[in-house]
Amino acid sequence: MSQFTSSLQWKSDQADFELRTFNRNHIIRFPNGTVLEGSSAPDFSGNPERNNPEQLFVASLSSCHMLTFLAMAAIGKWKVESYEDEAIGFLEKNGNGKMCMTRVVLRPVVCFSGEGPSQEELQKLHEKAHRGCFIATSVNTEILVEPPIE
Repeated sequence: MSQFTSSLQWKSDQADFELRTFNRNHIIRFPNGTVLEGSSAPDFSGNPERNNPEQLFVASLSSCHMLTFLAMAAIGKWKVESYEDEAIGFLEKNGNGKMCMTRVVLRPVVCFSGEGPSQEELQKLHEKAHRGCFIATSVNTEILVEPPIE
């Protein structure tokens, strides 16, 4: 078993505490010293200059898929030169009327040096990466992987 930690700090900076006006800014710290400035999404009165939980959720899924994909490619002896993803998450009401991240679409573009996998092998590599991604298997969100077809 592995454990992962972060710490979060929020402090009021106003006399009143009202839904529409309370300060959403907070700090997230990680054991390695990294500090993220967080807030809620602008649609929910957040600070657009800061990262919001929805963005971090999408980034977490994208990063986990990439790292799992790279491991699978290394096992298959394919040398990856670069990997880019323009992921997008959709926050909307689910079937129970609750707001949630209903789906995340990953759009990975992978460049290989030398002979890379065939399109079929590439698709299978992404499928294996999706099944092996710890974060993807931890959430109910629909995750679609849509690499470009060449």
